[in-house]
Amino acid sequence: MSDLRPASTVHATITERGAMLLDIRGRGRWYALTAPGALWWRHVAEGTTIDEAADAVATHYGADPDQVRADMRTLTQELYDRGLLRTPGRRRWRR
Repeated sequence: MSDLRPASTVHATITERGAMLLDIRGRGRWYALTAPGALWWRHVAEGTTIDEAADAVATHYGADPDQVRADMRTLTQELYDRGLLRTPGRRRWRR
């Protein structure tokens, strides 16, 4: 799952306090991210792998890298299950 990218149907508003993700498919749904989650999202959107993005968050906050990786892998799975992250080249969405 390290090569996931934000779906093209997701629009992000990122600040130093966090992020709001809007999935424009269907009715449109909002998702909130904490500041660490927003930093992680920004790195992933720029092409960084899931774990590299987690390492950048751990470095930024001076946190335990293993714990941040575990937390971000959980976040990754949640966002993937909701269709906010995709595998590059994948065209169909699960609902």
